[in-house]
Amino acid sequence: MTVSLQALMDFPIPEARQTVTARDAILYALTVGYGAAPLDPAHLQRLQEHDLRPTPTLANVIAHAGSWMKDAGVNWQRLVHSEHRLTIHRPLPLDIPLKSHSRMLSVVDRGPEKGMFATFERTILTQAEETPVATIVQTNACRDDGGCGSAGTPPEPLAPLPDRKPDANLAIVVPEDAALLYRLNGDLNPLHSDPDYAALAGFKRPILHGLCTFGHAGYAIGKTLGTNDIADVGVIAARFTAVVFPGDRLEFDIWRESHDIRFRARVPARAVTALDYGTARLA
Repeated sequence: MTVSLQALMDFPIPEARQTVTARDAILYALTVGYGAAPLDPAHLQRLQEHDLRPTPTLANVIAHAGSWMKDAGVNWQRLVHSEHRLTIHRPLPLDIPLKSHSRMLSVVDRGPEKGMFATFERTILTQAEETPVATIVQTNACRDDGGCGSAGTPPEPLAPLPDRKPDANLAIVVPEDAALLYRLNGDLNPLHSDPDYAALAGFKRPILHGLCTFGHAGYAIGKTLGTNDIADVGVIAARFTAVVFPGDRLEFDIWRESHDIRFRARVPARAVTALDYGTARLA
């Protein structure tokens, strides 16, 4: 059954609320690379309650509205994350009630056999003052929902990467239990934990959350470009172009372009690029 374009565009995405604790921030940091050097002060400032410095990409998992696209009629089992853009407006506060407001931005239909791209925006604010904390623009590839028509205005395309050798590289081996740990941040989609469910979705085994790879990108950029610590990103965006499996070795290529940072993440063993068209700025 074809999803209703109008119903999807008008779907009342639920408001979500969350108060982020130190435990939330530490758990998230551990799942995206912090802790790989447990004696390094730059890692420990993300992993200990005293003077804790939350990781910027933690905003991606805060006050999330959950699997609302399934409720809107999209085939949830065949949905994958296609593109993600995060803008940090202020450091993520701890122990302060937060909320999120979300709205659909666009649907780009590719036809009945090719699926569609659905883009929505989520803004995280403080509950009391409604001070913006972060804005997220997420595009999902809905692989079984083409033929519904297009609507709205999609985001401007991300720019291609520089045609020159990267200025820096960093390799990270994704732990075998990475998806099982990352799901504790709130994304309990069985695609990342249940082998039978992953097989029905067309994958040989559970795949890593795209936002886990994205979080590792924020870590790689901060570690590579920080001076005496791991720098914070203020803006980061990328396109998901191939799945990552727990146990994969990720190689991040990073370019400096004036104030902008460009990046990608490759899995050399499978000759694929997992994150492409990456762009970022330090906070």
